[in-house]
Amino acid sequence: MRVSRIDDKAKRMLGWVGQYSVAGRHTRKFFSDRVFGTPAQAKAAAEAFATKDLAEHREVSSLRRMLVPRKNTPHGVPGVARYARPGGSSAFWVAYWTQDGVRHQKKYSVLRLGESAARELAFATRADMTAGNRERLAELLKVHVPGRSAALRGRRL
Repeated sequence: MRVSRIDDKAKRMLGWVGQYSVAGRHTRKFFSDRVFGTPAQAKAAAEAFATKDLAEHREVSSLRRMLVPRKNTPHGVPGVARYARPGGSSAFWVAYWTQDGVRHQKKYSVLRLGESAARELAFATRADMTAGNRERLAELLKVHVPGRSAALRGRRL
């Protein structure tokens, strides 16, 4: 959310610009001093515009951070990792997720299940536990970023 002053007398633009960004889509609107009466009233209108759905915009950012595939991991899935204890005695795959503000994790032993089974169980657990988050993100994107919800079918959110 950002509000900026524009004073360009040559272009007869005196007023405030309110702008915000949701999921990479930028929205801005100009609020003229002349239309709103005074600079203070124009600024108030620009601030109201920029903060109208601020809580939902922050929720979109949070959900995208939890769900969007990453480039800095070998598999790209956030919330899934492989750990090996020092000495190589045991290794495990872990699925992490947050539910009602509480962080949870589920570990799968490579020694007990095998590498591929432990990995697949970690991915499946993460997908099951974040399904509600994906649905909520899709709802929010339909409202705030029309056209972006179609990308939910692919890897990019």
